[in-house]
Amino acid sequence: MRHIIFFTKGDATTPSSHQRVWLVAEHLKRAYGHDYDIIYNIGHSLWMPSLKRLRVLKHMFWKLRAKSGTFMYVHKSLYPWDVIALILFAKWRGRKKLIYDLDDAEWIHSPHKTRMLARAADVVVAGSHYIADYIKQINKNVVFIPTVFDIPSPSYIVEHGRRDRFTIGWVGTGKGHFLDGHFHIIRPALDMLARDDIPFRFLIIGSQHYQPLKDYFTNALFETIFIGDLDWQNTDSVPRTLHEYQCDVGLMPTADTAFNRAKCGGKAIEYMRCGIPVVASPVGENEVVVGEGGFFARTDKEWLETIKTLLADEALRKEMGKKAKERMQQHYSYQAVLPAYQRLFTTL
Repeated sequence: MRHIIFFTKGDATTPSSHQRVWLVAEHLKRAYGHDYDIIYNIGHSLWMPSLKRLRVLKHMFWKLRAKSGTFMYVHKSLYPWDVIALILFAKWRGRKKLIYDLDDAEWIHSPHKTRMLARAADVVVAGSHYIADYIKQINKNVVFIPTVFDIPSPSYIVEHGRRDRFTIGWVGTGKGHFLDGHFHIIRPALDMLARDDIPFRFLIIGSQHYQPLKDYFTNALFETIFIGDLDWQNTDSVPRTLHEYQCDVGLMPTADTAFNRAKCGGKAIEYMRCGIPVVASPVGENEVVVGEGGFFARTDKEWLETIKTLLADEALRKEMGKKAKERMQQHYSYQAVLPAYQRLFTTL
């Protein structure tokens, strides 16, 4: 049994923290008996003294001082410098093993912290191949472990059949993706699909009640359904919603930027776990994740044609959905990937 101290920026409702820390910690405890603590919501300013800051640092100090706290698992680099310094002190003076986990291009907004943690780490866990290739320039000891999800109940697998009206789905944090222009990538194709008299509705799961996103689809020729909030801590929330609306196709539009090339393809995996074929931008890890479970689209015409092809062919949706589900279970589920996490702690 190991004792692991996890560091993560967000609480259990923050998607990346939830998937790569909170659920990983609980699965490791159930499967291998590892004890753990999670230190999170560390957001104080380095130059502003406060009672909260002192409490955070004191709490960290006593947790790291404990002899049982052999492993530190640090997710991302979004921490104040005094927290980074305490982690590095525990690594060098306290002889704690340091595992540094990256599922974003942290070096773009936090280059010095990222390089410092990557260089000090006993091993770096990379959520995408793009991240792994970048970090190998700093630390050769890199392990690729993708972002993974629980296998949902069979009752949440979408049954692909004939429809009077199709459902095209999108899952994520609506505000951020709207500001990044991702919805602008697919809007022209959706408009053309509506003008071709193909009956469908567009389901946005995670709109966050963001009014500019709602306004963007106000005058659309198709119905848009906004699901503002879900219980993101419940691993069944997204599969249940995708099944409730019988989502036929899942979309993952992604702008081709340096930051997005490091992304881990989480949206595609969310669709795949429910047996839903994916249409995605061929950016970064998307090209690795989707496999035979969907199509790629670059231009408005390609988005339109791939979506139309899937909606028109019931058998193709079933076959691609089956392959997507199998691929998720074999490569992107906790059940399949948990042994890779266990090897980190047994080999260090």
